[in-house]
Amino acid sequence: MFHRFIRLWEMISHSLWFTPLLYAIGGTILALLSIRLPGEDLIRSLPDFWPRFGTIETVQDLTSTLLATLVTMTTFALSVTMVVLTLAAGSLGPRTIRNFMGDPKTQNSLGSFVGSILFLITTLVIMGEQGEGDQIPQIAAMAGITLFVVSLFVLILFVHHLGRSIVADQVIHNVGANLETTISSSLETLKSPIERAAKIKCALPDAASIQSERIIRATKSGYVQGIAYDDLLELAIRADIKIALTIRAGQHVIAGDIIGEISPYPTARDSNIDTDKLREDIDTEIMIGNQRTALLDIEFALRQLVEIALRALSPGINDPFTAIAVIYRLGRALPEAMRFHYPLGLWQDDQGKERICAHLSDFGGMLDAAFDQIRQSATAKPDVLLPMAEVLESLVGLARHPGQQEILREHARLIERAAARDVPDATDRRAVERAVNRVLRQQQAKDDYSAA
Repeated sequence: MFHRFIRLWEMISHSLWFTPLLYAIGGTILALLSIRLPGEDLIRSLPDFWPRFGTIETVQDLTSTLLATLVTMTTFALSVTMVVLTLAAGSLGPRTIRNFMGDPKTQNSLGSFVGSILFLITTLVIMGEQGEGDQIPQIAAMAGITLFVVSLFVLILFVHHLGRSIVADQVIHNVGANLETTISSSLETLKSPIERAAKIKCALPDAASIQSERIIRATKSGYVQGIAYDDLLELAIRADIKIALTIRAGQHVIAGDIIGEISPYPTARDSNIDTDKLREDIDTEIMIGNQRTALLDIEFALRQLVEIALRALSPGINDPFTAIAVIYRLGRALPEAMRFHYPLGLWQDDQGKERICAHLSDFGGMLDAAFDQIRQSATAKPDVLLPMAEVLESLVGLARHPGQQEILREHARLIERAAARDVPDATDRRAVERAVNRVLRQQQAKDDYSAA
């Protein structure tokens, strides 16, 4: 259930309609309150220079003028937003658009415009029902002026923010921060299952060897957006079974693919469990959709950064500085991913029975997702290969496990082979070789760091 809430929250938080809707509701409520508040005594207590309105028609004219101007401002803000999104999609990749749409500053800025418009519209509608003998809505008029002035400054700040947000370095920083958040949250959720799998050696079945009555198949095609392991654990305990899943978040499946196995324990087998009902219950805990999610899929967050680097390395853009910035940002995020030692996770019940064994993202897979495509696109660019080797050198020194050191060294060897094959200048090749040799000679970090 929690994973479904995360998916729903991600959909809402990366939309441009939810926050403005809340502002619209707030603006309407504020208008209903302010137009009914007695404002004569308050206005008389204010200094003489404070504006006062003698008739309702004056307030209506002023409100109409403010509303028309504010609608024009909102149209301009939306136009600027669309231009920025178009430029971002072209230069940084279409998958970065979700980061612009999910920016709280953008959402709140548009929301302030929409809320102010709804305030002015509601005020005009209510004033249209009042007669000449009714009190003049002084407070509503002043609130409308205040909201208009605030919206004017918000527009200036909004344009300034959009101008900064499209700078490649800022986008890389924001996407990298999201990546680090995703890694940290996943570690907190999966720490115990990973440790248990390492100790007990959780094993996944071969799809060809699974008996037909035990097979779990994908019921629809798409990306695995998330798996509610805790809910699956409760399901497995109730049915007294073990569930083995051969898929993980981010993987693409086709309807009918074998994605796991149900293994009843002897007590469950004697009770003649309903495997069809079990498959339906398991299916509800595996979320499959048309798009990958960032909050539950670590490699998707990685690939957002990689896409920026690949666009920068394309012949049409040819911006190695952006690619280098991505490489260094990946280097900042990957040390935290070293806590993923093993690609499997094991969930047990209170009696120590194995209940779920599943694939998880591990450090090797994350490193492949981070560097493989960048290296393949930069095989003839020593100015990009050198920073990659530098990052690998730092990561080798921080490795928490000997297997991780070997994974890093293998990536260094791939860089060396790429340079030897595609870099034409001998001096550039030697520079890359020296950087790779430093990686290969690097020793494991001190035991006190590994234990930290």
